[in-house]
Amino acid sequence: MSDEFLSPSQLAQLALVVKEAVREELADSGLRLDGADHIDEARRDFMFLRSLRRGVNGTAAKIGWFFIAAVLGAVVWLVNGGLNMWKGS
Repeated sequence: MSDEFLSPSQLAQLALVVKEAVREELADSGLRLDGADHIDEARRDFMFLRSLRRGVNGTAAKIGWFFIAAVLGAVVWLVNGGLNMWKGS
């Protein structure tokens, strides 16, 4: 019995079957990869989605920091108002 589990030709056949199955599943989900132009379009789509995700994350972070700054500003304003009232009475 051989030390290898699969022969090189069996590995090549298996790789071909897996590759074809993945392509079929991606095509069923709407992602066509049967031509170079389709592959380039898919890459551009994924790059757009990545830049959109980064932009949304950046905007969410800025909104979060704005909210934190607003709350801290309100606290400082209240403390300042309280101190002014205390000094005035």
